[in-house]
Amino acid sequence: MPRPRSRHRVAGGRSTCQNRRAFPRSRRIGYARRFPALPCRMSNPLRLFATAATFLTRLPFARLSYAEPARLAQAAPYFVLVGALVAAIAAFAAWVSLHLLPPSLAPWVALTTAIVLTGGFHEDGLADTADGLGGGFTLERKLEIMRDSRIGSYAALALATVLGGKYLALASLSPSQLFVALWLGHILARWSVLPLAAMLGYARDGQATNKPVADGIGWAQVAAGTLLVFVLIAPFGRLALLAALISAAVVLLAGLYFRAQLGGITGDTLGAANQIVELACYLVCAGAQRWI
Repeated sequence: MPRPRSRHRVAGGRSTCQNRRAFPRSRRIGYARRFPALPCRMSNPLRLFATAATFLTRLPFARLSYAEPARLAQAAPYFVLVGALVAAIAAFAAWVSLHLLPPSLAPWVALTTAIVLTGGFHEDGLADTADGLGGGFTLERKLEIMRDSRIGSYAALALATVLGGKYLALASLSPSQLFVALWLGHILARWSVLPLAAMLGYARDGQATNKPVADGIGWAQVAAGTLLVFVLIAPFGRLALLAALISAAVVLLAGLYFRAQLGGITGDTLGAANQIVELACYLVCAGAQRWI
């Protein structure tokens, strides 16, 4: 008697839940494959969150995520929740370091943890954007430089300035304030992708990893992501409101600058905006000790 075919299989014998990710191979290999296969019969919101987490981090959500590139834009509002997850893990690492190491190292531990979780995804975008916009004089040359994986002087300066600024701002805070700053910074930094992608088109011709995000995000995703932001940061009152307003201003200015320089956005510019918004949030938290 022939074995009954599983209802979760399609022609060719492949599982409908098998995800051959549409993201770059460099973000697939070596990490998620070390984990056993997990059940794929998940509700739609959970799979969208897994898709967002797979794209933005090195966390082992690949087997749960959608494979279709178009789903990435649909998952964009969940970028905010991914930011909350990264913030929570970074804050936990900082809390552990406060009990084992000198207190001055806690901000460094938090920043390093976030970089490890994301694989330096956003920092790489900041570096490429700095090199491209700093070293190129034509649109074509700027985009060409941004594709180059080598680190130039503008990239090194941008990374040193932003990472150093983030460390110094966090180091000026008490432990409880540090945790709040990480929470606000990572959430609002991931939110920054939504309005930028909704306002501006993709600057490159042809296909690219981030093109589904840039072309697929509309104001409905911005509204959904913004609602999630306010739910997550509302408990922190005036500080959260001030951080959100400053973040929105940074996003607006960044959007105007990217449009003037490139005529739109790329994945690298989204990463750069992410880092600048995160730094702005930490500076707000540091300055709020005097203002609020």
